[in-house]
Order: sequence, then structure tokens, then C-alpha cells
Amino acid sequence: MPEAGLHLELLRFGNFEVDLRSGELRKAGVKLKLGTQPFHVLSILLQHAGEVVTREELQKELWPDTFVDVDHNLNTAINKIREVLDDSAVSPRFVETLPRRGYRFIAPVEGNGVAATPARQESGFRYRAPRFAIWVGAIAVLAAASVLIFIYKRLHHSAPPAQRLLTRLTFDDGLQVGATWSPDSRFIAYSSNRGGKFDIWVQQVSGGDPVQITKGAGQNWQPDWSPDGKYIAYRSEAGEGGLFIVPALGGAGMERMVASFGFYPHWSPDSSQILFQTTQFAWLNRLYVVNLEGGPPREVLTQLASNCHVAAMSAAWHPDGRISALVNSGPIPTFWTGPISGEAPVKSAIPPELLQQIEEVAADKKSGGRVFEHEWVLDFKFSWAPSGRAIYFERTFRGARNVWRMRVDPQTLRALSIERVTTGPGRDTEFSLSPDGKRLAFTNESHHVRTWLFPFDAKQGKVTGPGGPVTPSGVDAWLPNLSPDGKKLAFSSARSGTWVLAVSPLPDGPGTPVVLEDSDLRDSPQWSPDSNRLAYVRENHSTRKMQIMEWSSLNRHEEALTPPSDAEPKVFDWSSKSNSLLMTQTNHDTGTSEVAVLPVVDRPRSPAVARSLLSDAAYDFYQARFSPDERWIVFEAVAKDNNQNSESAIYVSPAASPSWIRITDGKRWDDKPHWSPDGKLIYFLSGRGGFFDVWGIRFDPIRGKALGDPFPVTALDSPDQMVPKFVPTVALSLTQNRLVLTVAQDSGSIWVLDNIDPE
Repeated sequence: MPEAGLHLELLRFGNFEVDLRSGELRKAGVKLKLGTQPFHVLSILLQHAGEVVTREELQKELWPDTFVDVDHNLNTAINKIREVLDDSAVSPRFVETLPRRGYRFIAPVEGNGVAATPARQESGFRYRAPRFAIWVGAIAVLAAASVLIFIYKRLHHSAPPAQRLLTRLTFDDGLQVGATWSPDSRFIAYSSNRGGKFDIWVQQVSGGDPVQITKGAGQNWQPDWSPDGKYIAYRSEAGEGGLFIVPALGGAGMERMVASFGFYPHWSPDSSQILFQTTQFAWLNRLYVVNLEGGPPREVLTQLASNCHVAAMSAAWHPDGRISALVNSGPIPTFWTGPISGEAPVKSAIPPELLQQIEEVAADKKSGGRVFEHEWVLDFKFSWAPSGRAIYFERTFRGARNVWRMRVDPQTLRALSIERVTTGPGRDTEFSLSPDGKRLAFTNESHHVRTWLFPFDAKQGKVTGPGGPVTPSGVDAWLPNLSPDGKKLAFSSARSGTWVLAVSPLPDGPGTPVVLEDSDLRDSPQWSPDSNRLAYVRENHSTRKMQIMEWSSLNRHEEALTPPSDAEPKVFDWSSKSNSLLMTQTNHDTGTSEVAVLPVVDRPRSPAVARSLLSDAAYDFYQARFSPDERWIVFEAVAKDNNQNSESAIYVSPAASPSWIRITDGKRWDDKPHWSPDGKLIYFLSGRGGFFDVWGIRFDPIRGKALGDPFPVTALDSPDQMVPKFVPTVALSLTQNRLVLTVAQDSGSIWVLDNIDPE
């Protein structure tokens, strides 16, 4: 074999120094402890810097006549070298692994004061003792020539951009999500359902097995590693739920509650406080900070709603200790940044030309250039770069969710430019920046939403068998409605960027568009009692005005029941005689959503006027439905002002009286109430336990009161079969023996992208 590499007595790289005669490794003059075998391996790699040294060659030089477990010994030696050098297998600075081939030392090396930049070549070698006098002259000449060539190239050529290396970190089935970096960037914590429920796990970025940190009851997720490295904060659904901290190395019984409510904790830069939001959804949030030294949480950025008239979707810390809130108001989210208390927050201005640039990316040419705002409803994650010169955020365009970077002026916070950081066609979500701002960890998620049909006993409140999907696999299906005869299904879907309303015969018929596909949005379909007509809302994509429409399955004709308006009407039920619709609409005097009745007149059609039934300035009302005998109306009420949680509870009101009867406590967001066919059970969705499921509660229609406590009907508590957490696009529908529900199937692994630093 030809001899190649460095054969010197003293080798230097970075701030390290290797003395081949004494067998010592030093860092900044301080001797480091490195075993004999790791030192020999490092010596070989250094003397052949830039060359691929195969595992077979290392075996011949180190263990030529001895039977040993070569793979184990080499892996141990390389891992020890990386540990001492604080190197990484994923993004190496010194020792690079070439799978199934060997290793290569990739950093510049100096021998006895003479520079020797590693050459990228493959060569055999023999491990020899250092021969300084023979080589130093030749190396000096080569080094001088290299310097001249380097200077020439720098003068005549710009440096090539750093290549971004994308590496997969987790390989388990299920969903791994919520990555967060340790302060030294050597570990990542995340939540995974690998143990049957979500818990917090920690894994080395360079490889190795993950370590489980939380083992208590309930789902444990949404981790955030403190900047000082001591704790991991997370959300737990155990008991009534809340925010907890646990030592970063874990430990049974070491967890401690810091807030009895809240979601998505974020440590302050000095690790003394935790910022969080009040819901797990990307809307209706209020922001709080809790101090680890004690005391109740206190609300922050209160001037967002009172003075700026916007609502926060999520929040994050600015590197200087201020707080930023994300408001989802366009293709580029807007950010408001201010101190915890006192001064009003400042909005990051976005130049018109930058906004136009992104609108061109967001617009769908097939729908006449319409931008689909519904795609952004779950894009709430964002983070500041450590330099304070860029904001990273999620954004979904035409079904692909990516991480974007917006550079800003650090003084004015005005946007300067925007670019896409990840470019995959799927869902890159819940990302985390490394502390040095150079690496990005994120979950590449597979997400499918379909309508499922379950065999059901509505009288007993029991699912009687396994369910299955009844909508096409390639299309997300939302807001399903089952016809009263149980034979047809109406649902909304997005196809090639266009929303359509589809009707499918059950159980196996293909979907058929109700109307020709166009750029208008049609949703919230509701079948008439005879199963022949659909009422729904149509929104004009140009004017943004909404109107209630009716479509007949007999003649496939669509006509308007109301003129276009700004009242944001939503249809939820028909009367038993099909002569009126139960709906909600905006009360322009109070600004809240009220329950109303809309007459459905016979032909020829004339504009109908809805009559208000239930209205309260302190609540928004939704999801109103008649009981089978039409004596009662069940509805959802969302409190407009609550000190801690955004409350949603189920109520019942007599159809002839505006009085209310509370049915649920609303602590975990109760939604989508439905009556059983006999009127003695109320079914609803609830976020109890961290996942949404169908729950039921018995109701006495004679006395008008709930009987007993709510009970679970479904158990969809795994990412491979769960109700989507964005409830406005979810629906349940039922007959005596069938239950229809929106179901999502999620899976995903954590990946790490290197070299993303914009500076």
C-alpha cells in the first residue's frame, strides 16, 4: 500500500494537541484522559487526515494477530474519541463516519507547526512511528503552495454555500413530536407514544437508545428544555392536567407541578420563568407566565386584546427577555413583541413587496388565485433565532407545511426578507432551533383525515364493533353529516386546492360532487329529515360574504335560502317538518354568536329573515340542535371572558324559553352536542384526557336535567386513530345504529437539519 498522510510527532487541530511520542491528548494545554485503544485510533486518523481509513485496515494495524470483537471495540473507541472531543456523529467537526466503509478525520491538522489541510481521498496505509525530519520540508513546500492556491481561489471565486445535511433521529412506529434541544446541543427531548401513551424521552443526537424521562399517569407531552440544562417542562394530562417540571435526567417522583392549567410551556432565557398559553388550540389563547420561585401565574401581553384588538395564537421568548405573540392574519403571520408588563407590544411591520411575494406562493392558480386561509389554522409554532435577527415559523401552503425564516431588523423588528427553510411536500411541524441557531429539529408528520363509520347502539351509548373509513383515502374529509335514513353521507373536502361538498352513498359508494367545483367554500352540511335535501353555508371567495344554501338530491339543484351577508351564519339542524333551520349567526349589537331560527319557505323562494332565540353578550353560541320532540335545544356556549381557561360547555334550553340548563362543566372543551334518537342521551366531543373523544350524558326530557356524570363512548387515544385537535372542522353524526366521526391518523419521526444559520 502507498504511504500517505501525516507522520509527525506533534499534531494540532482546533484547540487540541496530540503528542504521539508521549501518547497524550491536550486541550488548550490541559491533558485529557483518553484510553490506549481510542488514542491509537485517533493517532491513525490524524496521520491520515482526509483519507478514508477502513475498519479492516484499523483491525490489521491494531489487532493483527488477536481475535477480538472488532465492531464493538472500534465503536467503543470512536464513541470515546467523540465524547472527549465533544464531537457529533450527526454533524461531525472532526471524525466522520462513512457507513459500511470506515472513518475519516475531516478537520485541518497542523504537524509540528506546519499546516496540513486534510485531502479528500481514499488510500491504504501502514501505521508507522512518526518521522519528523523526513517529511517536514516537503510538507512546508506543499503548505506554502496550498496557501497560494487558496488565496487565488478566494480572490476569484466566491465560497460555495454550506450544504445542509438532513438526518433522521427517531425510527419508532407511531408519532415522535415536540423536539427540544439540551443547552449543549448533544441531546434532544421529545414526546413519543412508543410505550402505549405519550411520555417524554431524551436521546443523543449522535445516536444511541432513548431514555424515558416521565413515567407517571396520563399523557405527558409538549416538552421544553431549560436553558440552564437542569429541567424539562411539559404538559401532563394526569388528573385535572397542568404544567410540570422534571429534572432533565428524569427520576420517579421528581416531577413538580408549576401551574394547574396551561399548554406549550416555554422557558425564559434565564431559566427563571415559564411562558404558556391557555388552550391546546391555535386560537382563543391568553398568555401567562409563572415564576419557579412560587406565586400564581400572571397574565402577560394583556394589551394585545385591549389596545391592539388582536388575539394571540401562541407565544415565545425574544432572546432579550421580551415576549412575542403570533397572530395569524395572513400568508405571513404577524408578530407582536413587548415586555412582560408595562409598555404596549410592537408589531413587526411587513413591507408590501414581501407580502406580495408570499401571496404569490400561497395563491392556488387552479382556484383563480385564491389564498386558502384554512390551511394556517394550526400553524402556531414559532421561535426567535438566538441572534434576534430572524423569526422561524410554520406555514402551510397547498397542503405542504414547512418551516420558514423571516429576517428582521433587530432594532425595529421590521421584516427584511423571508425564505423557506424546509422544502418537503409533507408536514414539517413542531420544530426547535439548537441553542447556537445552526440546526433545526422537527417532526416530519404523515397526517390523513377521513370520515369513519362505527356500529353503534345510540340508546345505550355504546360502540358495538370496530369502525372503518368510508371516505376516499387520498382526500381529507371534514364535517361529515349522516342522513337520517343512514344511507348517505355528506362531507367537505379539499381537492387540488379547491373545496368541494361531496355526497357518498354508504357504505362503499364513491363520492359525488354536489355542485361543480369552484373557488367558493361550502361547509357544515345538514341533511333534512327526509334525507333528500342538504342545507349548508356557501362563502364567496371574492366578497367573503356568506349565505345559506339548499341542495336537492332529487334534482341536484342548488339555490339560496338567504342573501349574502356578514353575519357568518352556520346551519346545524332542521325542524321535524323541514320548514325551518336552527342556526347561529353574529349579533351585530353585541358582536357575539347567537342561536336563531330561519324559516324555509316554499317556492317561489323569497329572502328569509332569521329570528333570534338565544343571545348573551358574555358568550358565543354554536352547535344548536332540536331534541327529537323539539321541546329542547342543546347548544355549546363559549365564555368570552375567563381568567384562566377558554371555557366551552354544553347547555340545554327549552325551545319556548330563553332559560339555560348547564349540562357539562366545560373544563376540557366540550363541543358538537347531538341528541340520541329517543332524546334521552346527549352525545358530545370532549378533550378530557388530552385527546378528543365522544362522550355521553343521560338527560331527563320531562324534568329537563342531566342524570349522572358524563361517560366515554369512544377511546381514540392514539395518533394512529384520533379525533383531530382542530375541532371546528370535526363533526360527529349518528342514527340509532350508526356513528359517523372525523378521524385522523398521524405518524412521524424527528429529523435534524444542519447549517441553517442565516448569518
